[in-house]
Amino acid sequence: STSAYGFFLSRFGYDRDGDGAVDSACGDFDSFGESFYEAGTTTGTQWSLSELRTGASFAAAGMGDAQAASVGASSLALADGGWFAWKFTYYAYDDAFTFWDGGEPAPAEPVSAEPPPFSFADIHYWVGEGTNETALVLDWNAPGAAPRAWGYRWNGAAPSFTKILRDVSHEDPRLHAFLSVSALGTSVDAFGYDRADAAAAFHEASATATDSLALFGTGADSHYWASSIGTGADFSSVAWSYAMSGADGMFPEDGQWIAFKHVSWATGEDSTPAARPVAAESPYGWRVVAADVASGSYGNPAAALGHPALTVPGWNSFPATPVVPFNPAWTGEQVVSLVSTNGTEDVGGSITIAFDHDVVDDEANPFGLDLIVFGNAFQTLGGSRSWSGTEDPATVATSVGEVAAEPGLVEVSADGETWFSFADGPFADDFAPTLARLYEPDAPDESLFEGNGWWGRTAHATQPVDPALSAASFKGLTLAQIARLYEGSAGGAGFDISRFDLPRDARGRKFIRYVRITTLSPGDSTEIDAVADVAPAPAFDNWVRAHFAAGARAAVAPGTACANGLPAAVNAALGFAPDDAAASADFAVAAIEPRPDGSVRLTAPLAPHPGGSVRLGVAASPAGPFAPALPLWDGTNAAGRALLRAPASVLPAGPAAFFRLEIPVE
Repeated sequence: STSAYGFFLSRFGYDRDGDGAVDSACGDFDSFGESFYEAGTTTGTQWSLSELRTGASFAAAGMGDAQAASVGASSLALADGGWFAWKFTYYAYDDAFTFWDGGEPAPAEPVSAEPPPFSFADIHYWVGEGTNETALVLDWNAPGAAPRAWGYRWNGAAPSFTKILRDVSHEDPRLHAFLSVSALGTSVDAFGYDRADAAAAFHEASATATDSLALFGTGADSHYWASSIGTGADFSSVAWSYAMSGADGMFPEDGQWIAFKHVSWATGEDSTPAARPVAAESPYGWRVVAADVASGSYGNPAAALGHPALTVPGWNSFPATPVVPFNPAWTGEQVVSLVSTNGTEDVGGSITIAFDHDVVDDEANPFGLDLIVFGNAFQTLGGSRSWSGTEDPATVATSVGEVAAEPGLVEVSADGETWFSFADGPFADDFAPTLARLYEPDAPDESLFEGNGWWGRTAHATQPVDPALSAASFKGLTLAQIARLYEGSAGGAGFDISRFDLPRDARGRKFIRYVRITTLSPGDSTEIDAVADVAPAPAFDNWVRAHFAAGARAAVAPGTACANGLPAAVNAALGFAPDDAAASADFAVAAIEPRPDGSVRLTAPLAPHPGGSVRLGVAASPAGPFAPALPLWDGTNAAGRALLRAPASVLPAGPAAFFRLEIPVE
């Protein structure tokens, strides 16, 4: 409370048992202390404030004998590394109201406050659609590596553990689930999680992490991933049972928890997770900061959070079908409409959305784009034609190159106060229309609708469409051809934040945390489905994007022979264009040797970069011997060409080293 002398601390309360029953006045607190004076008495209670001391620990700061602060809470200046304390004390006073503090403000040795129990409501990243929910928890069982938690939703028959793992790792580019299939079913070989958001931090062939901040656990070295399932209102109250049927034979019920824990065969340690999990970071909008939208069935701001809509509801005799560029999301549960807020169509609505992390201007982001905004714009078919959603996508084509758009202005901010505007575009609820599912006629998901022979896994909502494409690019194309041009992307309008004078993070990257969208034409209304942080891509993928046009990239595998005679992966590693016949003297290929297993062995020079994180087979000369290491490349030389890097510990002495990379040949 406040007084003429500043802030006065009336009371503290702490709910130790976490039952949540707290009343602001008194409540069901397990610990409670109130500053109190009763008329007619000479004693009372108060919260005494200690002086501020600094030190690496409570004891080092001498807090055990801290004295009372010489100023009140309003005037106590904090310091980095400082300690101060409030202590509940008793006092007495005489008739002249001279106070005597009956208790020193110095506190006893503290214990760390426990976080509240972790429940489904604390999960940020949800995969799938439906009314049934389960939580997936991965526990690497390593110091400083808190378990991560994801949510999974579905309708109908319960999915197996295998499907949940495949779906979650497919959608979250940071998560890597290494699964193998044998006569006994699917087994979990390893899990990895890329905490630093550095693309290609894992090498799938060897199931090895190359990022020092990555979480990784394999089944080697007498370890295995134990799976458990249980029910509880929160993580701390789950009654766990060991999963005996394997990943293919376990099916969660609504409200259950699934856990995988990395344990040792030798120690016989408990296979159920104990550490409190943390929410896996979501690439999608996490909370609505502000919204100015008209009330009604399309006035729910929360519809703009989370993953973009996957399904168009069924109507008349048509079943529910995937969202595609010809058939957008349209219900009030899927999109929020930024319609006129005063009923006269001259004041447009707006929404401000916050992420749970910094969205950075990452040089590894595809096409240099950092943010995607999903609306419900759609590619028009032309004439009076419509799309039911169940036709063969290869038989339905658009005759016009137009999108039915209702553009919205996009602004971004790092702190929610200073805003930067994409006043000249691109705009929200415009190109590219959402494509919720991958066009996979060889592996369709038959559960989507009866007769589906084309749509498979979810498309990648964190991967942008090539900005060289436009609505005009699709004129005359079938939906199948359009889907191939999306190259796995779920669509949406892509934005590059590098143009703005934004603050930078600890790694020197510009970043934002907030997105504000305002309709440009109140009479039209802008619909917003979701906002997404673009995921960085492996260096080879970005090299292919830079050197091949949309529609041709799918055929460029690492071993693809290019016009200059080198495999694509070699050109990418050395920074050459695929038709660049000239090779720098510093990066000339020393040898390309065919291998009996159908691969080629490349030997080429590598400039030492002691600070790099990339490891390969390294030697002092083309003849070797080569120290075994892991292939991955990043960085550039002075000419802007990509370099392969190796830590100093594996580099031989001398001004230059050689690397060896074996590449499969198609």
